[in-house]
Amino acid sequence: MRHLFALFTFIGMFSWGYCFTPVHGQETQENETSIAATAKSESESESESALKKEFLLTDRPLEIWTFIDDYRIIPGKTLHLTVQVLWMLGITVDLESLANVDLSPFVIEGIIISERQIFDNMHDFAVVTYALSLPPNIKEGIYSIPSFRLSYINTVDSKEGAASSAPIAVKRTPILVEGKIDKDVICIGDRIHYTLTIRYENDIKLLWDTMDKIQFPPFEVLKKESSTQTEGELTKTVIDYTLAIYELGGKERNPEIPGISVLYYKEPDSQSAAIRGNDSSIVTKEAHTTPIPILINTLLKSVDVPLEGLKGPVPYSKEHVFFYGYMPFGGGILLLLLFGMLTIRASMQKQAEKKPITTTITPHIALEKLKAVMLKLEYTDNDALNKENAQLASKALRTYLGTFTGISNELAQSLTTSRFFENNGQNKLSEDATTVARESFRLLDSLIFEKQIHEETFKRTKDCLEDVVRLTGINK
Repeated sequence: MRHLFALFTFIGMFSWGYCFTPVHGQETQENETSIAATAKSESESESESALKKEFLLTDRPLEIWTFIDDYRIIPGKTLHLTVQVLWMLGITVDLESLANVDLSPFVIEGIIISERQIFDNMHDFAVVTYALSLPPNIKEGIYSIPSFRLSYINTVDSKEGAASSAPIAVKRTPILVEGKIDKDVICIGDRIHYTLTIRYENDIKLLWDTMDKIQFPPFEVLKKESSTQTEGELTKTVIDYTLAIYELGGKERNPEIPGISVLYYKEPDSQSAAIRGNDSSIVTKEAHTTPIPILINTLLKSVDVPLEGLKGPVPYSKEHVFFYGYMPFGGGILLLLLFGMLTIRASMQKQAEKKPITTTITPHIALEKLKAVMLKLEYTDNDALNKENAQLASKALRTYLGTFTGISNELAQSLTTSRFFENNGQNKLSEDATTVARESFRLLDSLIFEKQIHEETFKRTKDCLEDVVRLTGINK
């Protein structure tokens, strides 16, 4: 039992969970600072106005609110535009017309229109979701999702009207950078997996020299793994960093993972390089992620000493993992299997001890019982005693004949007369013996089940039983 408890304890050490907190990256360029600032200010103002509209209802019959999941787009990526339509009671809105709106230069890949729902006592609403993309050959720049109109009819006074949505500015970029972590609440010394995903066009080149020197102060980089794959016109690079923090400097108790800067440049094509000649130059641009705040578990006791020697992820060698990890785990499994086998074996032995011992009935033993019953088979004035003696004779005869046909006593007692002789394999009973035995069973059944019992039937039954004994040859 001690080994089994150690096995369960060891298995419990390998249980953990993950929670993912997405963080969207932002992009800036050295020579496009003003454009990026304009796009950022426009997006912030639009998001603030949308937030105000979300909680401030007006007296308009119909209102259209628009939201977007990202204000940057790259060819091959899909944007999701959410349109919330809110109208007052008594207003009929043609929601089906939203499937035919023109959002060029964006291409509508799909649309989902929800059912009408109740907003409050005076308003209903519906949600429409668009999946948008840009044409593959479109140039870099800021593009606008145009506004669209939605007509309505007031069923009270039959007046018609329309409402318009607000345009949304979206920036088409050649690269997108995204950072994610597996958890944002940790204890001192815990590991954090930071996944940096970079999607960029095939003619974009990354400056790997700067990326190899990326640091995450105050976090330490314990391990780094990267992979690159091509997805059509895009290249996807995923870098997984294993981070840990052992102490907090200063009074800051909630550190953050700093933003990651990715430097890149666009490789000029052969025609543009030939036209520019020696004057052509490569412009380096920058894309970065936003910082990610991390919460330190404040339930722990505050410590002011380094914890590298007390707690922290230490990389072990393969031999150490095998001898102290896999070997105890395998040994625990073997002990568990051995314990199960011993338990099953002990259970089978107990069942074997409780199983009753069956004795084999030989033809000679069955014959002696049959003869003893035949001596009692005499006619009396007591019908109940006559039927009882007939039943005993029938059972003794079935047991005796069963030893010849090779069937068990239980089966011999349960079979009917017709099926009883179907088991006469290899003709162990002669034809004459079978005929006399059938007649004996018939006479015994008549003695058992008939209401009136005759003395002649008793005499004939006893004679048939004596003929059965004589024809089977056991008494010779």
